[in-house]
Amino acid sequence: MGSVIVRVEAAVEIGVPVSPVFALVSDPPAKARLNPFLQVIRIEREDPGPLREGSVTFLRLQKGTRIFEYRTRCTRLEPDRLLENQAELPTLFRVRVEVEPIPGGTRLTQREECEITPAKLEHLPVPRRAERAWRTIKLLSLVAPSLARETHAVILRERADALRVVMERELRGWLLAIKEHLETHD
Repeated sequence: MGSVIVRVEAAVEIGVPVSPVFALVSDPPAKARLNPFLQVIRIEREDPGPLREGSVTFLRLQKGTRIFEYRTRCTRLEPDRLLENQAELPTLFRVRVEVEPIPGGTRLTQREECEITPAKLEHLPVPRRAERAWRTIKLLSLVAPSLARETHAVILRERADALRVVMERELRGWLLAIKEHLETHD
């Protein structure tokens, strides 16, 4: 099994006009600090002035005991409407943020697309029973490689599906935190 592309999307309606919503989501440090699932260690824009196409942001974030460090480049920017970023990583990680006016406020939609390699999927935390099954499959590969390959692919797909569920839940939580912040600080 090769790499898996995981796509998630969430949207929230915010009782605030488009401009302040877009101002927040196009400010990488301000937006990241509202993510309840990450701790910001350091975020720096590598170019001065407002965010624009080509702008690069360095991020150093912590989730649990893991630290993530990467750069992301703004690949598309339409003020008060659309923002796209792509991480400068060996694998795909792209984020698209859209804001649109609705009666009484703004709809904020975020889509994320990331490539997960089999090695990353193998190292996802799983229940102890699943880990024992994983070791058994690795042993089986010595005796029945064809059966082991098929089983290995099924397990990796299940892990990718579980990761997708977690990513969707966390993205919804992040957008709700943005909504709460904007509606209480307006």
